[in-house]
Amino acid sequence: MDLLTPFKSKVVIRKELPQNIDRENSLLLYDEVLDDLAEEYDGFARYLDSFPYQVGMKAGEKVKSFENFPNHLKKVLKAWPQPIKRSQNLVVLGGGSLGDFGGFVASILKRGVNLIHIPSTWLAALDSTHGGKTGLNYMGVKNQLGSFYPASHVYVVRDLLETTPDSIVEQAYGELIKMSLIGESHFFEDLVLEKRDPKDFFWRFLKNGIQDKYDVVLRDPFEKTKIRQTLNFGHSLGHALEAHFGWSHGDSVLQGIFFALKWSREKGILSKSLYSEIFDVITQKFDRVPATQLQWYKKPSSKKMAKLLEADKKLDANGRLNFVFLKRLGETVVRPVPLTDLLDEAKRQNWIK
Repeated sequence: MDLLTPFKSKVVIRKELPQNIDRENSLLLYDEVLDDLAEEYDGFARYLDSFPYQVGMKAGEKVKSFENFPNHLKKVLKAWPQPIKRSQNLVVLGGGSLGDFGGFVASILKRGVNLIHIPSTWLAALDSTHGGKTGLNYMGVKNQLGSFYPASHVYVVRDLLETTPDSIVEQAYGELIKMSLIGESHFFEDLVLEKRDPKDFFWRFLKNGIQDKYDVVLRDPFEKTKIRQTLNFGHSLGHALEAHFGWSHGDSVLQGIFFALKWSREKGILSKSLYSEIFDVITQKFDRVPATQLQWYKKPSSKKMAKLLEADKKLDANGRLNFVFLKRLGETVVRPVPLTDLLDEAKRQNWIK
């Protein structure tokens, strides 16, 4: 089925890989780890080979490094069909990090070539390929350089996503939980009633999460107001934890959600009953707990976390950041909070020392 979006992207949710892309006029940029899919995904190797112009790259945060960007860009341009034309397509087949890198390349090459996403991870399918954000990391801080450049098409392919290991599926739990809490469709209530394992019911709620994200993005596509900032629920502390520990983005956001929920409760914004219900669902249905409850968790210093948070693009000139609190299902509250307040709360919750 197709979901049309005014912010350029046409989202196509389908079972099989798309065959209607003009391959002669495209460069396929794919995560080289996907080469291993050839044995278990019938026809995948043939699909890659059907693109005469292609380049595999090792995904991960290193591909988004500004310091490595010139070499990565040279590799892309070397494989690009010549002469380079604005009418050509960059087809990105991979997860969030490669999508962020590829989107940035598409936005600057010839001042913008056509971008097509085929996400290979559940997290990318639910989140990063939608909304037009691209990004490179600078000096260890996420997404300091970037652009708004929506793909013309996003193909969400069930056969591809279902080949991913359980560990990759689990990294998307945080984003699914986030959208179930803040999204207009309130699918958290349906999620509570689900009897199956999250890995088995993820596809059911994928469309809800995507549509809920576009409901926000289309009201504030370039993040000029606080509307789109609601999508940062769980990201403030989450990004800092990700940078400090090197955790996956999805796992880090989920830990940031634990922090944001508890702070929302402590401030009286979120009711005790709803907080308890949400906490029980995350810990029991998704089998996740705050990292502070685990013996291996080593609290970073307040100084180190302050440095990471200060570098975050959400911080304003007055040393405050717009923090996203949850009030009720489908309703958030965005408030400017001093960085010192966030650090004090993180210390109180035992996230930092």
